[in-house]
Amino acid sequence: MTNSSTAADSLFGTAWADFLHGVYAWRLWSRFAWHDLLSRYRRSWLGPLWIAMSAAVFIGALSFLYSTLFRTNVREYVPYVAIGFVTWSFISAVTSESVTAFVDAEAYIRQIRVNLFVYVLRVVLRNVLVFAHQFVVVLLTLIIFTAIDIRLLPLAALGILLFLLQAVWVVPLLGLAGARFRDLQPMIANILQVLFFITPVIWAPSLLGSKQWIADCNPLSSLIAIVREPLLGRLPSAANYAVVLSVTAVGFVLAMLIYGRYRLRLVYWL
Repeated sequence: MTNSSTAADSLFGTAWADFLHGVYAWRLWSRFAWHDLLSRYRRSWLGPLWIAMSAAVFIGALSFLYSTLFRTNVREYVPYVAIGFVTWSFISAVTSESVTAFVDAEAYIRQIRVNLFVYVLRVVLRNVLVFAHQFVVVLLTLIIFTAIDIRLLPLAALGILLFLLQAVWVVPLLGLAGARFRDLQPMIANILQVLFFITPVIWAPSLLGSKQWIADCNPLSSLIAIVREPLLGRLPSAANYAVVLSVTAVGFVLAMLIYGRYRLRLVYWL
């Protein structure tokens, strides 16, 4: 028991040290992330502004279509969909790109000795920047369609911080798994499609009636709720925070242990 505990502590300590060294190399991964974002829109007139414009068009189309299907007030439904769409876009993008985080950096990993968390934080920051661009659309919809409760803004900021923090453990965990098992990427894509329909992104959990427990048991529902509810002037439930904090704690411990154990094998998997 003592030996296994000591080994776990050693693995966690190694991973934590790598993480801190990776954070200190912020100039490197921030340049990587910014270059990735700009390269997507090279030779484009509007550049990264296309991110916000695409989100606005998609949110508008979804809102006016599904507000009719669900017989919901458009003024209430547009902000609901906007927050749901932007948060889901972040979840989907981080999950998908995590799988290839190390595979895409194979050339660097094989030739240059750099802390692996540089490539992790590159993916994290890249998606945070995209989230920031799309969140502008959320703010506009809140200003146009509803009144923002200033008293709940600190709670909304906390929710956004906890929400974005999930990427820090998801990327190394799925990055290592994706480097080892190349079939993981299409599997993740299929799983995300299913999760989109069973997660309250564009529909309210109350629509399930007596089967609302389906949404309540989905951790992604709580993850979205801690961002959406304060922005809409409502308080998230204590259960929402309990679920998110539990997932965060378990996710970080699991990611650190697996990273500490398999980080040296990564180069042989690429």
